[in-house]
Amino acid sequence: MLTYILKDTEGNVTSLNAPLKVSIVSSENAPADRLNAVFAVSGDIPVLYSVEVKNGGERVFFGYIDEQSDEKSSKGILLSVSARSLEGVLLDNEAHPQIYCSPSMPLLMKRHFEPLGFTEFNGTDKSFNGQLNVTKGMSEWSVLSAFCKYFIGTEPEIDKYGVIDISGRENDEVVYLSSDRIYSVKHELKNTALISEILARTYIAGDYTMPVINETAKRVKVRRRRYVNSVDSKSGTVLDARRMIERSEKAYERITVGCTGCILCGTGAGLIISGDRRKYRIREISYMLDTSGERTIIYAEVKNDEAV
Repeated sequence: MLTYILKDTEGNVTSLNAPLKVSIVSSENAPADRLNAVFAVSGDIPVLYSVEVKNGGERVFFGYIDEQSDEKSSKGILLSVSARSLEGVLLDNEAHPQIYCSPSMPLLMKRHFEPLGFTEFNGTDKSFNGQLNVTKGMSEWSVLSAFCKYFIGTEPEIDKYGVIDISGRENDEVVYLSSDRIYSVKHELKNTALISEILARTYIAGDYTMPVINETAKRVKVRRRRYVNSVDSKSGTVLDARRMIERSEKAYERITVGCTGCILCGTGAGLIISGDRRKYRIREISYMLDTSGERTIIYAEVKNDEAV
């Protein structure tokens, strides 16, 4: 059973076990996870500060309250709250414009993230050659994301306890689904997601002559070409072209699985379905509770063709 721990601005804590409605969504398309919940409560409603969700002793969500509302009627009081995970703090704060020469994560921590309460990170602490331009209007999340993309080649994450991870380590969780829990499976092939070929320009005054080929697109006879100027780092690199091809391949074949009960895990986790020899990678997971009970919707892409 999930426990919901609400803390108000005075530091008082209230634990609730039986919400009327809950939605918790984690998606690779959004940096921050999202929670919406409705509780039946009594007494005065304080100004809330944060919400923590635990599954037994394990924290599965923590975030600061974005919105709260209460509705009083003859049936009692309904408290509604919405929150985002800790990535929301970096998304909501604008970064101080400046230019970094030889940027490093310890320097960014000191100037950008520690003032917002983030004190730990996992990953390299080395300084990199080149400049990181923090322009007017960039969020602190954009600063972190740009540093990881251009100097390390990773996507940043923040764990449930506020540790920033720039290491690029893959999620090694695996979700196993038995057939008796599954009530629907939708299989999709998206030709529009595929990029068949990227031609890269690799030197000054040169033409776009270096091809990066998508074998999946070639096999299913999809033609969709793109160009990348790897001479100008603002436009992309050959490595970016390969990543674009890989992302398009992953987005081509997907499944949507509806199952009963509560499943909460991070995106990037593996998914194995009883009776299916393919392996999948979870891109989005949505847990919901309402009057019809608990259910989880999982959106996943084919990971590889290896037998389980």
